[in-house]
Amino acid sequence: MPTTSWTPNAYPPARRSDHVDIYKSASRGEVHVADPYQWLEEYTDETEKWTSAQQAFTRKHLDKNSHCPRLEKVFQAANDFAKFTAPYLHTDNRWYWLNNSGLEPQTALYRSRDSTLPDFSKGNDLVGEIFFDPNALSKDGTSALASYKFSECGKYFAYGISVSGSDFVTLYIRSTDSPVTKNEDGHNRGRLPEELKFVKFSSITWTPDSKGIFYQRYPDNSTVTNDTSTIATQGDVDAMVYYHPDDILVYQDKTNPSWMFSTEITDDGKYLILYLVKDSSRQNLLWVADFDANNIGPNIKWNKVIDEFVGEYDVLTNKGSVFYLRTNLCAPQYKVITIDVAKGNEVKDLIPESEAFLSDIMSVNRDFFVLTYKRNVQDEINIFSHTGAQVARVAEDFVGAALTSGREKQSWFFVTMNGFTDPCSVGRYDFAAPQEHRWSIIRTTKLNGLDPDDFEAQQVWYESKDGTKVPMFIVRHKSTKFDGTAPALQYGYGGFALCINPFFSPTFLTFLQTYGCILAVPSIRGGGEFGEDWHQGGCRETKVNCFDDFIAATEYLVKNKYAAPGKVAINGGSNGGLLVAACVNRAPEGTFGVAVADVGVLDLLKFHKFTIGGAWTSDYGNPDDPIDFDFIYPISPLHNIPTDKVLPPMLLLTADHDDRVVPAHTFKMAAALQHALPHNPNPILMRVDKKAGHGAGKSTQQRIMESADKWGFVAESLGLEWKNPAGQAKI
Repeated sequence: MPTTSWTPNAYPPARRSDHVDIYKSASRGEVHVADPYQWLEEYTDETEKWTSAQQAFTRKHLDKNSHCPRLEKVFQAANDFAKFTAPYLHTDNRWYWLNNSGLEPQTALYRSRDSTLPDFSKGNDLVGEIFFDPNALSKDGTSALASYKFSECGKYFAYGISVSGSDFVTLYIRSTDSPVTKNEDGHNRGRLPEELKFVKFSSITWTPDSKGIFYQRYPDNSTVTNDTSTIATQGDVDAMVYYHPDDILVYQDKTNPSWMFSTEITDDGKYLILYLVKDSSRQNLLWVADFDANNIGPNIKWNKVIDEFVGEYDVLTNKGSVFYLRTNLCAPQYKVITIDVAKGNEVKDLIPESEAFLSDIMSVNRDFFVLTYKRNVQDEINIFSHTGAQVARVAEDFVGAALTSGREKQSWFFVTMNGFTDPCSVGRYDFAAPQEHRWSIIRTTKLNGLDPDDFEAQQVWYESKDGTKVPMFIVRHKSTKFDGTAPALQYGYGGFALCINPFFSPTFLTFLQTYGCILAVPSIRGGGEFGEDWHQGGCRETKVNCFDDFIAATEYLVKNKYAAPGKVAINGGSNGGLLVAACVNRAPEGTFGVAVADVGVLDLLKFHKFTIGGAWTSDYGNPDDPIDFDFIYPISPLHNIPTDKVLPPMLLLTADHDDRVVPAHTFKMAAALQHALPHNPNPILMRVDKKAGHGAGKSTQQRIMESADKWGFVAESLGLEWKNPAGQAKI
């Protein structure tokens, strides 16, 4: 049982206004919906005082929790090992890779000293040098390298810096002869004078002559808020494609202000590609133009190759006028087609749809593709020729998630691999090597304290409410028994066709080892694990399937004695935060032992009014549409809080600079829960992170402290005992 004392009905009060919104329902006509905490959507002194009181209230409770400081220490120790990405040979003939030696706030970009592929067994300091260290940009580690691209000539480096986790970045350009390290004049030395602001969700596309970049930006929003402690929350509209230098407007669509754009230039330098998207659906338009350095601007003549939102189209490469694309048109598992832009955009199938989900594909070694097929949520790497013939399977014994990287002009590619019990390793496939030596592992992870061999993972299938079979991964320390006594952490997402792949988490594994817990990760509908049909099975009118899948996973764990009754903790972030809150509302009392919702989308009647939220109508529906309102309103967590049952302990997390899912979602949900259930015997708390956003760019220290609070709250709520496993320091 929990040991931290808890007194119900002691929450900091929140003013309730008489604000009412009127919606139109196809079945009910006008519907009046009270929104007493609408004032929490605005950054005012009243909002600041209330959130500060809530944070102090939560902090006081967590500071009494003996698990939190102990977990912070063991999480820090478990995460103190080198983390890295695959290397990449850029046109300056140096290899670049991201690396964090262990507990650095932000990950740095390293490079080799020459064109030789480094021998990573010697360590970073011996095989390379720091090229760009974001830790030199701020004392508290909250400035992050959000995106970057090297020029074709290899002399310039364009990069985006995010501050305090914001989705907005500022683009800069610097010479590759001027590294950014803690020992230099940081960010300014060697940097060109330009600062391209108000950039968001943007690609960076260099011209073939390395004289400029294409990028997407939004209008100047500095007049909305000049206070760096707050964020702009208005909807993201009026995106524009610009070319720099001279900041030439290339494209915008004033008739469709919510649309967004990205650009590419083909490897042969002949074509400029424009992608146009209207929301988060797997659909886009595709326009192509002859690249002409002397005609960059709004008068570019576009060949509107795909000019209807009927599917997703990703350009892989081209051979002259023939473009190779990955698409889901009439192929929910995706296929590869060709389009000849010189022959009236003639379409031909090349690699047909498979029974496995084609999650990724890239062109390498001029005449080959590397395809990543996801089969039952486990990745398979295959090589095909540009003629569509299968050539080879790579790393056949590997089980887990794989990320490929490489370039069409190079004779090699890399595969970054990891799984629930397998930390990151990087393999290289080189077409130029003899057949028997083409595949090799060039780098593996060396952990600190944890032994992956002490853990095991398995996949099971269970039946959801409507009879659909859903897979779920279950991870445990080998000493943990499946006898119905173990606590469980259940993590989920289920939205936007995103896949929750097998992942290696030293934090999760440390928790499993410390408390004899299991980790369960169900691959619920709404995700992309089985292609577009699986996604469509859990969005809009069918969004409830996500919740039913997740609840059924908990019931399966208990029924089959993987977990103890009432000892399942559920967690998810963003859309996963919506999942957690909706399941708490929906499930029978006692289903969950504790619920932790990170940066959740909790007000489904207003999500589309803030920042990028309008793009999510493809998954959630549009609350302003009477038909959509009728399936949105009954599942919106904020508007369906049950008062006829006891809710489990709940921790709602947000961040003050989250400009993707704005903090108002969590603010309003916490206020509503505490008002509706003041005497709930279990705490309902809100944690607000400072100088942090939706998640990306958060410093290592912020992540560890947040994890200690989250999982300390879970351990306390479930009454878990610290097992102090062998090899772990006593605390």
